[in-house]
Amino acid sequence: MACVELEGRILIIDVGLSFPSGDMPGIDLVLPDFDYVRNHAERVEAVVLTHGHEDHIGALTYLLREISDVAVYGTPFTLELLKGKLEEHQVSDRCELRTAVPGEGASVGPFTMRFLRVTHSIPDGMAVVVDTPHGAILHTGDFKIDQTPLDGRPTDLHGLAEEASGAGVHLLLSDSTNAEEAGYTDSERSVGPVLQRIVENAPNIVVAACFSSHIHRVQQIVNAARANERVVAFLGRSMLNSVAAARRLGILQVDDRDVIDIAEVADLDPGRVVVICTGSQGEPFSALSLMAQRQHKWVKLDEGDTVVLSSSLIPGNEPAIHRVVDAVYRTGADVYHMPADPVHASGHAAAEELRLMLSLVRPRWFIPIHGERRHLQHHARLAEEVGIPRDHIVICEDGDMVEVGERVAIIDRVQAGMTFVDGLGIGDVGGEVLRDRRKLAGDGVVVVVVTVDSQTGELVGGPDIVNRGFVYEETSQDILDEARERVIAAIGETADARVTDPSALQQDIRRALGRYFNEVTQRKPVILPVVMEV
Repeated sequence: MACVELEGRILIIDVGLSFPSGDMPGIDLVLPDFDYVRNHAERVEAVVLTHGHEDHIGALTYLLREISDVAVYGTPFTLELLKGKLEEHQVSDRCELRTAVPGEGASVGPFTMRFLRVTHSIPDGMAVVVDTPHGAILHTGDFKIDQTPLDGRPTDLHGLAEEASGAGVHLLLSDSTNAEEAGYTDSERSVGPVLQRIVENAPNIVVAACFSSHIHRVQQIVNAARANERVVAFLGRSMLNSVAAARRLGILQVDDRDVIDIAEVADLDPGRVVVICTGSQGEPFSALSLMAQRQHKWVKLDEGDTVVLSSSLIPGNEPAIHRVVDAVYRTGADVYHMPADPVHASGHAAAEELRLMLSLVRPRWFIPIHGERRHLQHHARLAEEVGIPRDHIVICEDGDMVEVGERVAIIDRVQAGMTFVDGLGIGDVGGEVLRDRRKLAGDGVVVVVVTVDSQTGELVGGPDIVNRGFVYEETSQDILDEARERVIAAIGETADARVTDPSALQQDIRRALGRYFNEVTQRKPVILPVVMEV
C-alpha cells in the first residue's frame, strides 16, 4: 500500500493484506496500519489497484470502513474479483468502480495517470504512471517479462520505452520479489507440457492444487484434462469465485460440458476426472489438506491417485506444505511439487528482467519495492550495475515519507505497521496480546484459586491449582503440591503484615510461584491468581 500526494490530495496505490505467520497465534488476517489515511480521509481522491491478488486488494474492504466516496480504478478482472468482496463486507456503496484500460489513461483530481499492461501470475495486471511537476512516477506493480504469455498479452515494453522518452521517468518503483534469482523467470507456457504429461500418465484421479487467482494455470490444467478426455471439477470457495469471474469475462475458456460438480466425482471413472482445488500452501482446512487426511466429503485419495501442487512455497509456509505432502504420500498417491518437479513458474521478474526494466525505463531515481530487506538491497545493486548512481537509489521501509522533487529523499516517518484481524475484532489485538498468546503457547498457564478473610487476609479456602500446558499432573504432582505450600506461605506472610488488598495478594502469589516454577522447570508459565474474599 502506497500513498502519492499531490496538491493536497492523496492517490492510494494498492491496499493489500497478508496472512499471519506462525508467531501470530489466533490471528486471521494482517492489515496495513490505516492511521495516516484515517487521519487524512477527506483528502483521499482515488485508489488504483495494480492487480487482483489478496496482497494488493484484500484490505480495501476494511479501508472503505474508514473512507467513502472514493473512486477505485482497476482492470476488468481485478474489479470482478473485488465486487464480491465489497458486497460481502457491505461497502459497495462507499466507492465507485472505474475500469482501467492498459494503454490508456485517466485523470482524477490533480492526478493524471496512464496504465501499462504487465504479465504476472494473474490476468489483467498493470503498471501505473502518475505525472508530477518533476516528471513521471512509474509503479510497476508485480510483474514478469513473459514473451509468450498464455493470453498473448505480454508486458507492454513499447509503452514503457515511450515513458522513458521525452521528459522521462523521474522515479521508478519496481517489484523486487525475485531480485535474488539469476537469469529469467520461466514462461507460464513452460508449465503446460509438464502438466500434460502428468495427466496423461496418471492411472486414476488427478488432484491439482494451485492459487485460485492463477487463471492461466487453471487454464493449462483444464487443457491437459481435455487433451486426455477428462472432465474437471473445481473445489474450494475462492477457486469457485475466481473461476466464475474469469469465465464471465471470457478469460478462462472451458466448456460447460467439461465441468462437473464435485459431488459427481464418486460416480465417475476416476481415470476420467481432474479436480482443481485450493490448498497448495498447506492451509489446515483447505480441500487438499482434508484429502490428505482422508476426511474430505467427496474425494478420498488412494494408491494410484495423482496430486500436483502447482505453486511456489511461500516463505513461512514450508512446514505446513511439507506436512501435507507427507500426508498425501501416506495415502499411496503420487505427488508432484516444486522444486522436485517443474510444475510452477513464478509470476515475478528475475534479475535479468529487472535489469531490462531498469535499462528500458532509465529512471533518474529508483526505489525498490515489494520484498524483504535483502530483496530490496539486491535490487538496488542491480540498479547500480545498469548505471543508476548509488545516491539516486533510495531504500525505504514502511512508514517512510519520501519527498519527490528535483531530488528524491526520505524526509519524515508516519505511523505504519500491522493491524491484526482476529474474528470480528479489528485492531483490538496488539503486541501485548500476541506476547501473552506466545507465552501461553510456549509455557502454558497456571490458575491459582484461593479464598481469604476480607478482614484479616488469612487463608480460609484452597489453594486450588489448575494448569494447562505447563506440566502433566500425574507425573508432576510433587511440583504442584510444593506450589500449594508456596502459596500458603506467601499468604501467611501477607496476613502477618495485615495486607488484605486482593491485588497485592495476587502479586505476591504470582511472584512466589514464578520464582519457584523457574527454579524447578526453567519455564515461565502465565500465572493467574484468583482471590475470593469472604
